[in-house]
Amino acid sequence: MDDKKNNDDFEITPKLVFDLNLALYLDLVAALEGAGAITYRQMAARVLNISMDARADGEAGLSTVLEGIAKGFAGHGDGLSIELLKAARGLREDDAMGDIPMRPSES
Repeated sequence: MDDKKNNDDFEITPKLVFDLNLALYLDLVAALEGAGAITYRQMAARVLNISMDARADGEAGLSTVLEGIAKGFAGHGDGLSIELLKAARGLREDDAMGDIPMRPSES
């Protein structure tokens, strides 16, 4: 009976959903990086692109949060700065910075 009462008191809020989605996303990125499928720099570049698009759309709060996540990713591995990734945004579109992961070889 107590378990039912505890479940009734549990409220799913938009913040809780966002926090859980973010936690699962970050765990997934860590697993993919550990498996060698992507690098933290690649994820930093992708999240930063979304952040920059959000800022251009007037979503400053979301942009700030996403840029913070991108900074965390950029701090791993080769430790590129966010400013360098911002400057290289146009180059990433043609794979010059290695943003697009390559398909695994079929060997």
